[in-house]
Amino acid sequence: MRAIVFAFVMLLSACATAAPVNAPLGGLRADVQGRAPVGDDLIVLALSGGGARAASFHLGVLQALRDTPGRDGRPLSEHIAMITSVSGGSVLAAYYAQHGEVGLDTFDNAYLARDWHVRGPASPLGLAGAFRGGMNGPAQLANWLDENIYDGARMSDLGAGPRVVLNATDIYNSSPFAFTQFFFDGLCSDVRQVRVADAVAASMAVPVVFRPVLMESYASRCDGPPAWTTRILADRNAAENVRQTARAFQNYRGNTRAGQRYVHLEDGGVADNLGLLSLQVMRDAEGPPAPLTARDALQARRVLFLVVNAEYIRPRTFQQRGGDAIGMAEMIVSPLDVATEVSKRASLDAWRAGLPAYERALRAWRCSLPEDRRGNALPCDDISVSMDVITFRDMEPAEYEALYDTRTDVSLERETVDALMAAARGVVARNAAVAAFRP
Repeated sequence: MRAIVFAFVMLLSACATAAPVNAPLGGLRADVQGRAPVGDDLIVLALSGGGARAASFHLGVLQALRDTPGRDGRPLSEHIAMITSVSGGSVLAAYYAQHGEVGLDTFDNAYLARDWHVRGPASPLGLAGAFRGGMNGPAQLANWLDENIYDGARMSDLGAGPRVVLNATDIYNSSPFAFTQFFFDGLCSDVRQVRVADAVAASMAVPVVFRPVLMESYASRCDGPPAWTTRILADRNAAENVRQTARAFQNYRGNTRAGQRYVHLEDGGVADNLGLLSLQVMRDAEGPPAPLTARDALQARRVLFLVVNAEYIRPRTFQQRGGDAIGMAEMIVSPLDVATEVSKRASLDAWRAGLPAYERALRAWRCSLPEDRRGNALPCDDISVSMDVITFRDMEPAEYEALYDTRTDVSLERETVDALMAAARGVVARNAAVAAFRP
């Protein structure tokens, strides 16, 4: 029987194919802009991964910002210029970008209230998928998202809410890959034509559970690698993650021995579960005002990078036991958890450390423009950039004890969803960085 099952699995895996989800670049190169934020106080949100746990917490944060007036009397949610997101955070970010403010009321029923689960490894199809690189195919996940949440939307349709940066991981190059035109330029491809569901599926394609989402490079449509890659690779002081992304872009364009026709994308949390690495790459590659758009950077007086970390930290119980008492599962899983947690903190620290230089670069860029291009009456050097991080540890003690070990499943019980949303609203109400944007 075992031999029959194995043969069946191998037959299915041999026949399986996955089609690239992107198209070549046409005549017009344009990014997905999103709506224009209001006022001169701008917020950039980073929404972590973490399944329905993260999506519930993030929705509570966004609803709290919507219910909080800014200094101009408009909801703080309307001051959001950009959202960078990973996995569970991307499900919400894309929906909000598609529907705008009304989406903050409808996302719960559209996603959180549904009870859906991936196929388990016990089924023959699930086992066959594992041999192909994941138990559940990317088309299966993307089609479910497309039919049930995004209604066939393309990235070009995401104009009702803030600009979004949906993050995945290029598992060949060990580099971030975001669904923005900057990254699609590396593939000579058009981000606007990609289904929103495919972008979100790539962002949440947890290794083994889901097979990678496939992209294709259309290098023949472009002339050589982007100029910034040569500059970054020649700069031995450039950040290593940015240098590695430059190497990836050169691979995409076929300018290296490892010329790369296909790009395999998995969960953005594999590289950075906060979605900050892609912003660092865009900032260092393009220069100011990136990752902000020129439109947003010209109107800003204060910019707050608000990182919302709903990541699950697995409880560890072996600290009171001797080495022989540590189980095999703990020996395998704990080092993987450590690697994820350390890389996340490193990403956070790198972004925080770079903010003073970014603020100076924004001032210099604005002041270098002719007055007729500055767009408003603000002094060109009147801009400040700050950052804060919201985590579960900002909850009230009783809330934290009840919720800190909430699973990162694709669905959660109704009472848990409600508790996460309520706790998030309380965290935002007490946050000093948000309070500074209130009247």
